[in-house]
Amino acid sequence: MDARLYHELTAHDADSVPFVPRDDPRLLQDLVPNERATWPWSCKRYADGLPATALPRDWPPAGPALDVLAGLTVPPPLDLASLARLLHLSAGVVRVAEPEGKPTILFRAAGSAGGRFPLELYVAARGIAGIADGVHWYDPVGHALVQVGPPAAGGVSTLVVTGIPWRTGWRYAERGYRHLF
Repeated sequence: MDARLYHELTAHDADSVPFVPRDDPRLLQDLVPNERATWPWSCKRYADGLPATALPRDWPPAGPALDVLAGLTVPPPLDLASLARLLHLSAGVVRVAEPEGKPTILFRAAGSAGGRFPLELYVAARGIAGIADGVHWYDPVGHALVQVGPPAAGGVSTLVVTGIPWRTGWRYAERGYRHLF
């Protein structure tokens, strides 16, 4: 399916709120959106026992980001506190709701379509004090880095963003890819 066709098949119809999928054989027709029995977890889960590094919840204020982007200032080297700030402000849990009889709802620092938060953050760490070199998943609930793999090739630390299509697909079917990307 090309991008224009995907756009047409998953676009909102002004007369259809909430979104109603088109009746087209190329689209999933038997999905029951928002069905509690198929509720996806709000974040990835890894096996217990993996090495984890708790991240600080207090960090010094950041300098003006625009100065760094404009090349007026050189950012300081990445350290545990600045990494904790970056991860928390981009994907961290800022509030939790536990409605009676329903799954726990995590509210994140950045918005997401339908509160689905399909993005997962990983840090391929190299030479950051306080963190073992390796690939780490950011646990937004525990505000920690969980080591899930050995060090990646290369000599610099890298932030990797991945997406879980089912988290938005559960609510929006094929339209969920729009929200994911």
